[in-house]
Amino acid sequence: MKKYLVAVLICFGFISHAQQAGGETSLVKWMKLEDAMKAYDKQPKPIIIDFYTDWCGWCKKMMATTYSNQNLAAYINQNFYAVKFDAEGKDTVEFLGKKYAPLGVGQRMTHALAAKLLQNKMMYPTTLFLNNLDKAKNEFTLNMLASGYLDEKKIEPMLVFSLENAFRNSGYEDFGESFQKAFYDTTTDNKINKLKWQTPKEYFSKTEKHSKKALVYIGTDWCNSCKVMKRTAFIDDSSATFIKEKFDLVDFNPEYTDSVFYKGQLFSNSRQSQFPFHQLTLQLTRKNFVLPSLVVLDEDMNIVDSVPFYINPVFMKDITRFYGSDIYKKKSWKEFQESIHPVRN
Repeated sequence: MKKYLVAVLICFGFISHAQQAGGETSLVKWMKLEDAMKAYDKQPKPIIIDFYTDWCGWCKKMMATTYSNQNLAAYINQNFYAVKFDAEGKDTVEFLGKKYAPLGVGQRMTHALAAKLLQNKMMYPTTLFLNNLDKAKNEFTLNMLASGYLDEKKIEPMLVFSLENAFRNSGYEDFGESFQKAFYDTTTDNKINKLKWQTPKEYFSKTEKHSKKALVYIGTDWCNSCKVMKRTAFIDDSSATFIKEKFDLVDFNPEYTDSVFYKGQLFSNSRQSQFPFHQLTLQLTRKNFVLPSLVVLDEDMNIVDSVPFYINPVFMKDITRFYGSDIYKKKSWKEFQESIHPVRN
């Protein structure tokens, strides 16, 4: 994975200076929670909170190793608001409109906010990942805890999962498993090479009716959740054969430069500052361009559906069955889901 993620980190061109955090060296630019929330209100970014105590040796080790990794720290500094929170701190802290103070008296007291956010599981270090604040509910859609020491290999998929909104269509357990298969499974490349991807120009240049529906994968080389999706969801044993039988596969990198005709209209990539991608990707995603995205086309190249964000193998299996078997012509997606995933009382 390092060779993929590091490439993303380097392209940011962002290297922070070392700073002291509780006595241990860290390259991450840590903030107070209140400052992170103010910054989030102005410019939303995922928040990562490191819960620690002064006596926690593994907390210090994580600062001196994981958070001292130059590329990883640069990635966090560029894309996250990073907070160090003393779980036994003595300050009153405001979070989402409520104030929290230390609980009890004495030197080893637990902070009320730490108890709340850690769900009373006071293990250190614990890392909390937050993203997508729902203002109506006054809570974050992503609220993911990771207890214990996290090395680079463990925290990488968590950062990608949080930053690239993979949580919208997948739980972390599924994403983490797919992440490992995508970048560490030696059999993945062999399976990938058996797929027959068409370029946008190859697929859309055909004027007559196609014999199959199409799955148009929209992703870039610098989007890590895109890589995980492309390298797992299309080759999973549960659906690979069915996908090959029912669909053409179109690999559409939105940075594609060739002009493409679609439905009698010419689309190009003018690389405009407000949208530096191919205009057809905006059309196919119904002006809801997200990386990655999956677009389902029927045999006449009509848009049947556009699904934004990362799709795991299980979700891909459901999508391909729903459209590949023409179930969508008879049932709604909700009815289909209830039929294959009945709710247990």
